[in-house]
Amino acid sequence: MKAWERERRLLERLQEQGSLALTEACALTGASVATTRRDFELLQEKGLAQRTHGGLQLPKKEEPKGYLQGTAILNHTDEEKYRIAQEAAASVKAGESVFLGAGKTCNMLASMLQNVERLTVVTTSITAVLELAECPNASVTLLGGDVHAGKNYIETLDPDISHVLRSFYFDKVFITVDGIDLERGYTVNNKNQIGLYTQLARMTRRFYILADSAKYDRRAFASVFPPEKTCRMITTSGAPQKYLDFYARQGIPCTVLPFE
Repeated sequence: MKAWERERRLLERLQEQGSLALTEACALTGASVATTRRDFELLQEKGLAQRTHGGLQLPKKEEPKGYLQGTAILNHTDEEKYRIAQEAAASVKAGESVFLGAGKTCNMLASMLQNVERLTVVTTSITAVLELAECPNASVTLLGGDVHAGKNYIETLDPDISHVLRSFYFDKVFITVDGIDLERGYTVNNKNQIGLYTQLARMTRRFYILADSAKYDRRAFASVFPPEKTCRMITTSGAPQKYLDFYARQGIPCTVLPFE
């Protein structure tokens, strides 16, 4: 049984009963005691449950809420995004200024930055702002522009905002893309992101692309960067080997996270 499937079963039973013993959880998922304990730790880290002596219980009402809808972990791909976001968050240091792009991985990343001191965040993601809204350590700026139906991010920047953005400089920029292909490179569904991402690539010391394995061998509508683009990749062992070999040949720093 996959990790996300075990998590779903544990949460369903926890919601039914309010608490769950370790032995019952092992029987429910078929996992070993050691694996189940790791599952318990992960659920507690996400704010979805609280460890007790010998089991789990629902978190107390006065505890933090966990994730917003835009960052909830629903399936195996979301588990992969979460692991990538963890690695990205570990690279952010106190006093830095960062840009967070749109997408679920970046939203998860935002939720993990609440304890970083003196952090400056600029983003186009409304969900990322909500994740950081009550964080006393962060200065958060949501860029202005048009939000189109069904989107949770600024899809088209106002011209004045684009002009002001040119005066910024970031320690790190984190973005996601909709497709990665060795022929067309990095592609996005929204052509309006091309100008923004091209501009951001010139405004930072370190430009990160966060890519779960579902993004490879996919072609979205518009090409934003060639495959040899200078960047730092964070991906998982689910990425096809031909891409990892390509990054190695091109000298592109690539963090490959183990993922079952």
